[in-house]
Amino acid sequence: MTLYSYKAISKDGILQKGMLDTISSRELKTFLRERDLSLISYSTSRFSLFSRKVKPLALMDLCLHLEQFEEAGIPLKESLEELKITENNKKLKSTLINVIQDIENGYLLSKSFARHPLVFDSIFIGLISVGEKTGRLSFVFHQLFCHLKWIDEVKAQTLKALRYPFIMATVLLTVMILLMTILVPELVTFIQDFSEDLPSSTWVLIWSSRFLTDNLLLIFLAMSFIVAPVWFFLKLHRTGPIWKDRLLTLIPFFGSLRQKLFLARFCHVFAILFESGVDILQALRIARRSLSPGQIQQEIERIETLVREGQTLSMAFQKSDFFPSIVVRMIKLGEQTSSLHKTLLHVKTYFDTTLKREVDHIVGLIEPLMILSVGCLMGWIIFALFLPLYDTLTFLDK
Repeated sequence: MTLYSYKAISKDGILQKGMLDTISSRELKTFLRERDLSLISYSTSRFSLFSRKVKPLALMDLCLHLEQFEEAGIPLKESLEELKITENNKKLKSTLINVIQDIENGYLLSKSFARHPLVFDSIFIGLISVGEKTGRLSFVFHQLFCHLKWIDEVKAQTLKALRYPFIMATVLLTVMILLMTILVPELVTFIQDFSEDLPSSTWVLIWSSRFLTDNLLLIFLAMSFIVAPVWFFLKLHRTGPIWKDRLLTLIPFFGSLRQKLFLARFCHVFAILFESGVDILQALRIARRSLSPGQIQQEIERIETLVREGQTLSMAFQKSDFFPSIVVRMIKLGEQTSSLHKTLLHVKTYFDTTLKREVDHIVGLIEPLMILSVGCLMGWIIFALFLPLYDTLTFLDK
């Protein structure tokens, strides 16, 4: 499958832009022709990471309304037509127009959603496909709503852990640059005019200030030349996500936090897929694709292989050293009591509680560390600069 970006024009002269995941450009042209659209241009979308995605809140509203319409007995096409009229998100509205046209042409909802991979992920498509087969679409929409709500809450917790340190680090760096490039050189010039016998700490400060002032632009350029290739490698190279996962895992505190986040996401996704009627292998595959590439994906792929060979799920997890013992124990208990989805949700709740506690712990730890860093910086400047300045002023008073 290839992701294509296209521009097309309707019979009414309205320009439409979009993306489609198809096997070939021929299928793209067929797709547009069925919708009475004339293709203007198209290209393979290699840099889809820059594409704007539909926010989870908009998808949550979509699932909530579709669940309500389904329970009220309103036909799917009429429900989508109503949502298209009231939808404010332009990208989602354009997607709904294409979905409605697909349904008019005889496509299933899951098949139509699969044509828009930047809006609807594999979890969406897999659950809706099961709902269509079992006739439980309202239940599936409810599960998707709960899943998106949980994802939004987890993102809020993660941002809470990262926002404060980022702001504090930015302020600290800005203050340091301003002090070293503006204030320190002026005071140093004044002090050196009256005294050349300066302590070693002051000479270190003078050298640091001159180096930073003379090479500030060069430092930023050097950092850009280093960071940019690394960023493109991690984002675009085939093995980049694996290296990104390894590097992030090594970061103190955040590495373990990220691992628990992935474990909670896997347990949550696997539980709702299994409860909705998806078979174990397909649930493992979809849950694996919902995670960022890295060690956990490789471990789940290994577990898929073991399950396909005939081993039980608990035995397959037991052979992996990546998953904590609580996950293995709860999966084994779920198999014995025929309540696997419940035990997995218990594991997810456990990781949720642990995540919240660790986030609060990290935020509480970073605040005094940042204050201590600022204090050390200011103490060094006061000792190295303001004490000689005080001696100079004392000499002038005499």
